[in-house]
Amino acid sequence: MKRTALLFALAALLPMHAALASTTLTSVSVSPANPKVGETVTITVNGTVESPNCGIRMEYGGGLPKDEFVLSDKGGQFPLILTKAYTQAGTFKVEALGRKVGKLTFGCEGNASAMVTIAAAGRASAASTAAAAPMHMAGACPDGWNMIAGQNDPSRGFTCAPMKPMVKLDCGPWLTYFEKDGLIGCKKKK
Repeated sequence: MKRTALLFALAALLPMHAALASTTLTSVSVSPANPKVGETVTITVNGTVESPNCGIRMEYGGGLPKDEFVLSDKGGQFPLILTKAYTQAGTFKVEALGRKVGKLTFGCEGNASAMVTIAAAGRASAASTAAAAPMHMAGACPDGWNMIAGQNDPSRGFTCAPMKPMVKLDCGPWLTYFEKDGLIGCKKKK
């Protein structure tokens, strides 16, 4: 009699255990590793699926709008793969947050995130369109370099030189600062 009552009690707890099982967010990854502004970025969200019907809110940073998804027994399982294109450069946190979506869906368990650094649109893409449009002087040399004066049309060839520092080196009381032939440093005072 006691065994039968115990079996009925355990059988009654099984549906509760199934209801307590949850889907947990475990990771977010972003590819490619070094995306540029305007380039398609693939965001992959992974987790453990133990119960259906839970909500996820995605936050991307960089001014992109948030999205909400429901993982359910009718579709929307892991991995959840999304694509986005950032319109501004910077470092942003991409987050998958377990949140209630709608009135009848509980949030998935946990949160997962990854950082993404979006570079300014590369000069390689500007070079690929050089035939269609003339190259502008400001974009001809890489960061940290200036076009040497006197070259007004970079489409006919140009030379870049390292930028001089905005602030001169502090050489102390016994040395003096110098700039010569694209080099900077400190030398003994004469």
